[in-house]
Amino acid sequence: MTQTHPGLHRQRVPAEHRVLGLDRRTLPPALFVIAVFLVLTVAVPRVDAAIGWSDTVRAGQQLALTDTIAFTPRTGWEVETGFRVGEADGRSGDATVSGDGVTFQVTADSFDGTPDDLVDQVEKVTSRTTDPSFRVDGDRTTLTTAAGQTGVVQAYSSLRGDGLVAAFVVDGTGLKITAYGPPTQMTAAATDIKDMISSIQTVDGSNR
Repeated sequence: MTQTHPGLHRQRVPAEHRVLGLDRRTLPPALFVIAVFLVLTVAVPRVDAAIGWSDTVRAGQQLALTDTIAFTPRTGWEVETGFRVGEADGRSGDATVSGDGVTFQVTADSFDGTPDDLVDQVEKVTSRTTDPSFRVDGDRTTLTTAAGQTGVVQAYSSLRGDGLVAAFVVDGTGLKITAYGPPTQMTAAATDIKDMISSIQTVDGSNR
């Protein structure tokens, strides 16, 4: 005689509660989960893509790289990341601005070497891990900011486009500047890039 264990006994779902063999009482929760999934993975990304985004640099605005170092991005370019001096409650950090297909980035960190040492580090990392097609173009040149800080600039090219790496060391802080984009756009933006690099200066942190 076959015995059925009470704990393994399954009650058959009554016919009036079945749809295509499923318990229709469980369908509303399941449909709710599916709806939420579709909203998060389909609807929200499409809405985000459709909404225009703009954070345009206005004349005279500066971005704070540290408590005491800032630079002036080109008027009309877009701020992708960064904190405006006087508008960010004293916050500072890395900055990225873009315009006409060119991206300009500045990162700051403690550094006790020279600008040449910092560029060496950037080239080593970029050529080995980020972009295998990375190629240095020409010799390094010296660039002095309007405030008198002296750094070095190195041009490069790759399959992704042309660019440059610049480095400054200001009071123990290393500033790595990169600008990159398609060759034509980089040529057109050369003056803007140079002006943004030249605008790097120390500021009075107590006034921020």
